[in-house]
Amino acid sequence: MPAVSHAEMRTAAEELASTFTRTWNMRDGPGYGEAYWPDAELVDPTGQIWGDRDAIAQMHVDLWSGPGQSTEATARVRRFRPIGPGAMVLDLDVEVKGFSPAPPGAWKDADGTVRSHLKHVVEKRGGEWKIFSSQNTFVAAMPPK
Repeated sequence: MPAVSHAEMRTAAEELASTFTRTWNMRDGPGYGEAYWPDAELVDPTGQIWGDRDAIAQMHVDLWSGPGQSTEATARVRRFRPIGPGAMVLDLDVEVKGFSPAPPGAWKDADGTVRSHLKHVVEKRGGEWKIFSSQNTFVAAMPPK
């Protein structure tokens, strides 16, 4: 595979962050899942492993029908780094408001925001950039200084 430009990777990273935000806020499970390759894997913040695109999409549909039903999310690209000619590590900072109660292991700050760091391994296959592997980690409460 020929080398991919920094600009192309940046565009793909920004598009994936936008897709995360849009599909989360629309509660669009199939759309959410389309950001992942069929053979993808997601480790959620509780450590549960979701073993393919369909399972990842369904887990989010289930989340949105429970405590996540009235949430609003934003995702921002923190950084991306190439790891090969058609692959990158993409780090997203995610904020979700509206959980009641907070998910297991999550901490809500004073305005009710749950923050997490979402790390993706993203691959380009057949001209498309999609997520192959993902790890989501809640940001813990920090002790006061």
